[in-house]
Amino acid sequence: MIRLWLTAACLLIVTSTQLHADDAFTFLATGDLPYSAEQETHFRKLLEQSESEDFDFLMHVGDFKAGNAPCTDASFLKVRDIFQKYPKPVVYTPGDNEWTDCNRANSDPLERLTKIRELFYQDRSTLRLAKLKTVHQGDKKERGERKFAKYVENFRFMKSGVMFIVVHIVGSKNNYDGGPLARREYENRNEANIAFLKQSFAEATKDNAAGVAVIIHANPVFENNTPPYSDFLNTMRDFLEKYSKPVVCIHGDTHTYRIDQPLRDRRGKAYSHFTRMEVFGSPAVAGVVVRVKPNSKRVFAFEPYYLKTKK
Repeated sequence: MIRLWLTAACLLIVTSTQLHADDAFTFLATGDLPYSAEQETHFRKLLEQSESEDFDFLMHVGDFKAGNAPCTDASFLKVRDIFQKYPKPVVYTPGDNEWTDCNRANSDPLERLTKIRELFYQDRSTLRLAKLKTVHQGDKKERGERKFAKYVENFRFMKSGVMFIVVHIVGSKNNYDGGPLARREYENRNEANIAFLKQSFAEATKDNAAGVAVIIHANPVFENNTPPYSDFLNTMRDFLEKYSKPVVCIHGDTHTYRIDQPLRDRRGKAYSHFTRMEVFGSPAVAGVVVRVKPNSKRVFAFEPYYLKTKK
């Protein structure tokens, strides 16, 4: 009887360990590139190289072109084709170079934003997001969110008990200082963003998520509380006060690869369970491997990912 009990216990331990191992996954995070024809060549090679790796999805945190580059349909379609060619889901959030800065290229920013939504999000098979079972702002199942139906770029999904929340917050001061039309766009989008964040955080708490990743484009300057990002930062603080498991914010915008803990509570103390990870960005054509282990203490681990040179 004792032998049988020990055998059963060992099987239980092995099975449990295997289940925990199966929960772990990795993805490749990039952003703020490609900014030139040369970078595009290297970026394509980087993605081709990554296809043989055990990544569950690709993440691009926005700015898929230089700010002064043309904002034409053709330039958008070229990047969409790159994303469509990638064999796994692509978690993409728009950057400022795709629309707010398009006035530098003699294009209407708001019209370009509409085109981004049409090309990348209208058909969810474009980025293969259905494989991640994403829930988008404005979906019928999202109670009270129909007023935000056009914000299809805001979405979330759960994987191995970890929640990912993608929210449209961009650099260039989040379109806050671009005149009356831009300010109105910012205010409406900011209202939608905060509503979606709060609803997603509530879902993460209800589902007892093992960790939460918030994906945006902008560097929201965690050390300050400037108006274009203050509502976002205060919403993050409210959540971090109640939720004690690991939270990471993955973003781009300032082209500086870093992993730190810059967000402080209202008493000036850094949140020990919050981490910021910023991707490399141009001129570096590189990515970051994000390893997610839901049963580990930190949940998220990061490692640079480079294009291998042929010997």
